[in-house]
Amino acid sequence: MASIKKILANRANAKKSTGPKTNLGKIKSSQNAIKHGLNAEKFVVIGENINDLNVIKTRLTDELKPCGMHQEIIVSKLIDIAIRLRRIPVIEAGILNHEMLEYEADEYKEKIASSVEGSDTKDVVLSSNTIVRKYGLGFARDCGQGSSLLKLNTIEDKLLSKYFKLLYELKREQNQEVL
Repeated sequence: MASIKKILANRANAKKSTGPKTNLGKIKSSQNAIKHGLNAEKFVVIGENINDLNVIKTRLTDELKPCGMHQEIIVSKLIDIAIRLRRIPVIEAGILNHEMLEYEADEYKEKIASSVEGSDTKDVVLSSNTIVRKYGLGFARDCGQGSSLLKLNTIEDKLLSKYFKLLYELKREQNQEVL
């Protein structure tokens, strides 16, 4: 058990905290724990457009027409899963783009440099969107050097399963109301 003197010293030291002071700093530090976006507690992840996500929310709510709190909770979870499913192709592209660019950087620096200068590869993507690469890299790092694509596929399957179970439950409830 800490002494009164130690407790008072800790409180005095806590007042000297060098944590973020500005609103921008606080917002930035609130994103520190986001790794890949599939389990993000916040509605929007860096690089996503809030309007696109609001469209998903509005369209699903309008289409599914929840009645009552219980159905609203189910639809809310369906929206959450739909947004996570939407992130999967971006993460997959990021993983593959990052791996290809790393490989090219190591093995084909001169060849890539001449391709860029020569511009005879107009229909080939020679770089990757930084946000997309960061999604993929974050997810791959979170996998601890395991098979990130296999893990991503497993997550997608689980999300789809949850989505359709919730959708089935919602439709079952809505049909009971009609009877």
